[in-house]
Amino acid sequence: MDDDSNKTFNINTLPYYIVEKVEHHRVLEGRFWNCQGKQIAIVAAITHFGERGDWSAYIGTDAPDSYSEEETCKYTAKHGCKLSEKDAKHFFPEITLPYRY
Repeated sequence: MDDDSNKTFNINTLPYYIVEKVEHHRVLEGRFWNCQGKQIAIVAAITHFGERGDWSAYIGTDAPDSYSEEETCKYTAKHGCKLSEKDAKHFFPEITLPYRY
């Protein structure tokens, strides 16, 4: 029998979306799950200002009247709970910009 207790979890195998690119150099990147009709998203809101920029991450669920990954990710970015920097970097380790508090 294999012992899975020593295996590490690879966050990069989770579903990943570039949700939206909007004016002012803002990008929403998200991870989305749907289990039996209940949705959850973790979204990074990234803002670039020339050579500078920052980002923050949010977790949330179920955009009203929507079953779309994109709508749930957008709703989470607007209404979700902000993650701590440590938790945000766990889900988005590739983002190197300063974290927005």
